Amino acid sequence: MTHSRDSVVCVSVDDSDPRDPMAKCDRCGKQGTIARATRRAEPRVTLRFCGDCWPVAWSELRKRQDEEFRRWELSEDDSPQPPGWATSSRSWHDVIEFLGLIKQAEGSAKASGHFAKVAAEISATAHEMSGPMPSEVETFLKRWSTPSIG
Repeated sequence: MTHSRDSVVCVSVDDSDPRDPMAKCDRCGKQGTIARATRRAEPRVTLRFCGDCWPVAWSELRKRQDEEFRRWELSEDDSPQPPGWATSSRSWHDVIEFLGLIKQAEGSAKASGHFAKVAAEISATAHEMSGPMPSEVETFLKRWSTPSIG
């Protein structure tokens, strides 16, 4: 996301596991979550979502954030940039979305090395994901994984 006003954005990375078998989904109330969204503001707001609710919840949060930034960019005052959301999930939905974004670079000479690294990372973390691996991800891994020498 790019915004035209001069600003500094600090992003803190939370590598902790977003899965929480005891937490209730903030959308449907089901126990057991696979995603977390944290509003980068004080006081912090953290929402958790189950696998069924996460794709729609993330889409809604992104739309809300985009609208807040749009209104901020159009405003005449010197108000601070609105806080964004930091998200983490173990949802294959996010992996598929990411693969769609990087696919644009597929013809690039640099892409094969980068895609091989992405494939290795996906393979290494697949056991942490929620549910079976989708066919789109399997296809990507088959194409870009480098054979192990052993």
